[in-house]
Amino acid sequence: MNVALSTFLLFIFLLPGIVFRRFYYTEQFSKEYFKQTFWEVFLSTLIPSLIIQIIWFFLVQLFGYKVDLLIIGNLLSENPQPSTFENLQNNSLEILVYHLTIFTFSSLTGYYLKYFIRNNKLDRKYKLLRFKNNWHYILSGEFFDFPKSSYDLTKDKPEKIDYIFIDALVQTKEGTIIYEGIFFGYELSDKLGLDTITLREVRRRKLQDDYSNKKSKYYHIPGHILVLKYSEIINLNFSYYKLDITQDNKVVPVLIE
Repeated sequence: MNVALSTFLLFIFLLPGIVFRRFYYTEQFSKEYFKQTFWEVFLSTLIPSLIIQIIWFFLVQLFGYKVDLLIIGNLLSENPQPSTFENLQNNSLEILVYHLTIFTFSSLTGYYLKYFIRNNKLDRKYKLLRFKNNWHYILSGEFFDFPKSSYDLTKDKPEKIDYIFIDALVQTKEGTIIYEGIFFGYELSDKLGLDTITLREVRRRKLQDDYSNKKSKYYHIPGHILVLKYSEIINLNFSYYKLDITQDNKVVPVLIE
């Protein structure tokens, strides 16, 4: 068996699964595409590749095309026949079209499957379908919909959340400081943990001032945003707010319930 040719054919066979995964893990879940062990990647690529290849094998026959498995088997043999390569050359255009269409199908399937799962909140209902970016569920409030969530919203839904207020206890050279601000964004590390978190409209106070008689304990930090390193954060406190309009047409923040 020609090892190089067999490896190439295996790669071609797995490509639909690779394309599927690349379009399934996008946006806030894109790092999951890269952060997996070899066997996790292989299995999560092999299974969709196998399913897509089987579907496409029968589907193309409805359009008058036929995948000759004998030719593929001959390519995997120790001494492929010259007629096999001649057949591939004569049908190169059909082979190209076959793979372009299967790659297109794989990308659309991956993208719309993710859209279907997210749009129907299936990843919140079923842990098996949940993405590994746990911080997304926390920082969006979607974790409230988890079946085993410790908090049940009786009046509101996570979609009602307008902003998240964060208290971050940070260890600095000046001592332990509490930063308070509105959540703006975040970045994940290569290990899918939180790398940085960004706040706006930030103010801070020293933890030791909680036990003092100072009248003004807070110091407002000028600037548009503040980026905190997660490695320096001791703990985080999250408060989820919605904006309500009072009877006198004033907009007021209210904790979701």
